[in-house]
Amino acid sequence: MLLVGKFFSFIYINGGLNLFSFIIYIMLINVLTYNMSWATQVNKVLGSEADFVEACQKEYKKGGIQCVKNAINNINKLKKLDLIGLQEVNTHIENKIMKGQPNLKKFTRGTIGLSTVSTLWNPEIFGELLYEETINLIEGDDRPCLILVFKKKDQIFIIINLHMPWSDKRIYAIKVLDNFINKNKTIKEYIFNNNTKIIMMGDFNDPKTIINKNNPLVLQNNKKTIKLRYNKTKAQSIKTLRSCCWHKPNHKYKYFDGTGDYILVNKNIKQKSIKIPEIFRKAGRTNRLFSDHMPVLSILEMNRNDQNG
Repeated sequence: MLLVGKFFSFIYINGGLNLFSFIIYIMLINVLTYNMSWATQVNKVLGSEADFVEACQKEYKKGGIQCVKNAINNINKLKKLDLIGLQEVNTHIENKIMKGQPNLKKFTRGTIGLSTVSTLWNPEIFGELLYEETINLIEGDDRPCLILVFKKKDQIFIIINLHMPWSDKRIYAIKVLDNFINKNKTIKEYIFNNNTKIIMMGDFNDPKTIINKNNPLVLQNNKKTIKLRYNKTKAQSIKTLRSCCWHKPNHKYKYFDGTGDYILVNKNIKQKSIKIPEIFRKAGRTNRLFSDHMPVLSILEMNRNDQNG
């Protein structure tokens, strides 16, 4: 959605009063992040989502394949999306999503070992893809981080889609990302530019809600820092953003008891809202057979100024 406002200002230049007009374009975009569950897509009783896949197989003849179809059907019922970050992708789901979300014209994947993240975007919003890179966030594990740099007219966007490791390893993973940025001249130039708009989304494996409005994720080099946050406090997040994970009764892990799927932004983007879409939040375990995670949806506000003298 594009909102337009025109403003006027008188400015003294060389002793004279000059009239300037400023046109401010305000874009509202819809962004989704979703861990689609590796095991569910291949209908295998594996990993931490083994009990979820079992439930899919009990409920549906096609098991996990139908649960993934349910998830895609719900994604395609949401308001038009301009950006999606998917994690644990191992089947051809992007084209099925783009068919139901026509704003999404392009996608690219980042793969480390058996783990893949995929970013789908609206080129009308983000423009030309200038650069892409995939790094592994931790040695000995498959934790992809896909970094994309876009340019639309005078605007630079950096979109990061990642799948973080668990618990204290996340701190190490952030250091790995810092080191990559500081050694890569292209990324460093763009990411520490004061006007760059940054969106970081993904599965942060943060069940204790360490990342929150008052404790942002921080990227840094020797001279500058970038704070990336979402617009909820820890208490608010625990109440409304528990997206992980589906488990059967009496399982060693509780049913949707943890946070960790986030959409973070830097100071140049205003987050209007962040939530789990209601269509994914129906009561009852059998009404949530999509993925072992729930998606998180955010509305973001971005400005672009045009000046005329």
